[in-house]
Amino acid sequence: MELQLQHLGKRYGTKKAVDNININLVPGVYGLLGANGAGKTTLMRMICGVLKATSGEIRLDGKTMQELGEQYYTHFGYMPQDFGFYPDFSAREFMWYMAAVKGLHKK
Repeated sequence: MELQLQHLGKRYGTKKAVDNININLVPGVYGLLGANGAGKTTLMRMICGVLKATSGEIRLDGKTMQELGEQYYTHFGYMPQDFGFYPDFSAREFMWYMAAVKGLHKK
């Protein structure tokens, strides 16, 4: 599996939040380091499809997010810094819920 970010950018009016990112990511562990406001969260949100890039494209194994459709999202998990949760769920119940959302089933 290879995730390719090609000339990826995000603008808010005249403000560049992400500017011309080019990187190929293969299976492994990666980290994003940078000052507050550097665009880390914006980049992650674009990769996960929460935000639409204003330039460039994201490809998974050579296919765009649009070509893959819903299949694209089966390859990713994303937990934002601030997230909603279900206070009545135990940790186990929440994991079962998320597995069901991802289409996984108990054996």
